[in-house]
Amino acid sequence: MNNYYNSLRSLVSHEMISKAATVLDESEERISGTSSSIIASLLGVMLKNGGTPQIMNILEDAGRRNLLLEFRELWAEQPTLEQLKIGDDFLQHLLGDKAVDFTDPIAKNNGISNVAANKLIAMIAPLFCGFLGNKLVKENKTMSMLLNEIRSEKNDLIGMIPSDLIKSFGLSSVLNTDTKKEDKKNNWVIWVVLVVLLLLLLWGWRSCRSNETERPVEQVATTDTIAQTPTSQQSSSSANRASNVLRLPDSTKINVYEKGVEDAMVKFLQSDEYKKAKDSELKEKWFEFDNIAFGFGSSTELKPESETQLDNIASILKNYKDARIKIAAFADKKGTEAANLKVSQERAKTIESLLEKRGVGSQIVKVQGYGDEFAKHSASESEAKRAEDRDIALRFVKK
Repeated sequence: MNNYYNSLRSLVSHEMISKAATVLDESEERISGTSSSIIASLLGVMLKNGGTPQIMNILEDAGRRNLLLEFRELWAEQPTLEQLKIGDDFLQHLLGDKAVDFTDPIAKNNGISNVAANKLIAMIAPLFCGFLGNKLVKENKTMSMLLNEIRSEKNDLIGMIPSDLIKSFGLSSVLNTDTKKEDKKNNWVIWVVLVVLLLLLLWGWRSCRSNETERPVEQVATTDTIAQTPTSQQSSSSANRASNVLRLPDSTKINVYEKGVEDAMVKFLQSDEYKKAKDSELKEKWFEFDNIAFGFGSSTELKPESETQLDNIASILKNYKDARIKIAAFADKKGTEAANLKVSQERAKTIESLLEKRGVGSQIVKVQGYGDEFAKHSASESEAKRAEDRDIALRFVKK
């Protein structure tokens, strides 16, 4: 039977460890230990989240492209877009919104920075996909067979996966780390607690019903808030949206999505509504970016496909030199308020920096991260719902 962990670990040569240590400014010992932890943790999370059609499609794509043949290049400073995309898609589907819960324990346990851990995860992911993809495509295994073979190694994986990561991803059940004897012994305690909780819930429900009319009215902030109804049809899938060529006043042609943010911006700048508006009337007129995406676990690095929209927005601003903008970013409610505020501030600053490099920095008058202040959906909502609360947006400013 194949040993997946050992096979994957053997692919990461000393030469690759040395190169990664130089690129990430970490010791070879820590890079080696972190690589082992990442591989074991990815295998563990595969047992929990890997049995989906999306994961299977990504792995099969990696196998068909023979990604494993290029695995040494995956550790280069500039991996190809194809390698990056396969690895990033895999991580997004496997980890969902728990990227931080995956990175933090690995970084902490191995004594490296979160930035270095994130980059190392992104470097290992395509290698991981190529290896498992070959199992599906070249060895004709099914996903069920693949997961069963990984499951046979669970006793060896337990000691290499950080305990905080096991807890965050609920891996105890798939790794069988629960103590069955203790559960049996304390079953009667659990039942007593459940009964007490049910009685408390019933009392609370009746109390809420009797006081329902006394609930305070929720106050809504009215100063410079971000409208949560996308003006750019952000919820539309990029793959299903028609493209269009937009001609700017200087005859520059830019490729945009039909009814996308660039189209909406130009129409607004040309309208009497904008020309006659006072600054106070512009505060709730936001334009949400509809083709901007950050790399896995990052608030400072954009995916390559995001560059086109930034180029387009810079071209628009250069055609309307009197226009001034404010950039804002906000997050969903997953995680702490402090962490959400920090990541939104970093992302807004990143967009500002990238637009400055395109020569329109003087037209940016303010940058702000709102965190989860205006998020509509709770932390327990689905990923699709919470994604609606994560946006980068801009509005026009008049002074």
